[in-house]
Amino acid sequence: MLRIRLKYLVLLPLLAGFLAAQIVQAATAPPGSVNNPVVSRSYVEKALQPLRDEISRLAAEVAALKAQRAVKFDDVPTTHWAYDSITYMVNKNIVKGVGAGKFAPGSQTTRAQLAVMIVNALQLPTTGVKAEFTDVPASHWAYSHIAAAQKAGIISGNDGKFRPNDSVTRGEMAAMLVRAFNLERLNKAARFSDVQPGYWAYDLIMRVADNGISRGYEDGTFRPANKVSRAEVCVFLALSLDPARRK
Repeated sequence: MLRIRLKYLVLLPLLAGFLAAQIVQAATAPPGSVNNPVVSRSYVEKALQPLRDEISRLAAEVAALKAQRAVKFDDVPTTHWAYDSITYMVNKNIVKGVGAGKFAPGSQTTRAQLAVMIVNALQLPTTGVKAEFTDVPASHWAYSHIAAAQKAGIISGNDGKFRPNDSVTRGEMAAMLVRAFNLERLNKAARFSDVQPGYWAYDLIMRVADNGISRGYEDGTFRPANKVSRAEVCVFLALSLDPARRK
């Protein structure tokens, strides 16, 4: 839609010229003629206001378009299956590369890293919060984000531990997404052969599937114990943040 609107941007000068001509005609017409309403500053301002509003709106959209920078990571070509989602996440400053022009899309995501991404995505406050996990000291690089996620009820841990350096599983990720984005059960037909009622994350995985955030694998499995890559996290978070991306 933005591209269509930009096509008409060239028409704005013509419209401005037309309005200006009308105003000049009104100002120079004989008093009392049909072309000479009461020409005043307020009349001119009123006549031009719709044009100003349209220019402001289009300028904002152009600025937004320019902000959509192309992702330039050596290991994420435009043909990468998650390129669009990675671009979306990077442009929103939710995730960054790993340095040296790399994104490492296939690398596993730790629980701490996922907590940081979710907190960034939701723009949760990270000041004045305290983490209650024994294995997350105040000196931990992600302490404030983990604390923010815990305060928001997005993350939890067993035995008072968060295990920040453990790789996130697909089941754990489903749990965090449901809590972060308040995903509801829609009772759709999605079922996975390896996720049965009674499994600890069954309801959570069903919610993620019901909302179109994950359909699992082509063989009908969800593989809840599989580790989640950075590319996969970008896809899941992009779908969670922008329902328009869901199909």
